[in-house]
Amino acid sequence: MFEKMDANKDGKVTAAEMDAAHAEIAGKGGPHAKAPMMSSTDKIKAIDTNHDGVLSEEEHEAGAKMMFDKMDTDKDGFLTKTEMEAGHAKMMSKAAAKEAK
Repeated sequence: MFEKMDANKDGKVTAAEMDAAHAEIAGKGGPHAKAPMMSSTDKIKAIDTNHDGVLSEEEHEAGAKMMFDKMDTDKDGFLTKTEMEAGHAKMMSKAAAKEAK
């Protein structure tokens, strides 16, 4: 996924590159087509460990692992459709609460 988002192949993903990748996925009926999502800027902030406003491949990998671990509620190393849906719903409710503030 990181390589798909890194449109200019500079080893960093910006919010604009993430937005473009999500738009492409949504156009193909992917998960981003269904519901409003956190902004790309907020997604980057959540896992941007050096706070430079862009994601390195290492930050993306660590963030993906962290999110997987949070969603894998039975800790079996696999995500069921139910775990994925619950994890995304939880993320979206947190984003909506943050936006409402």
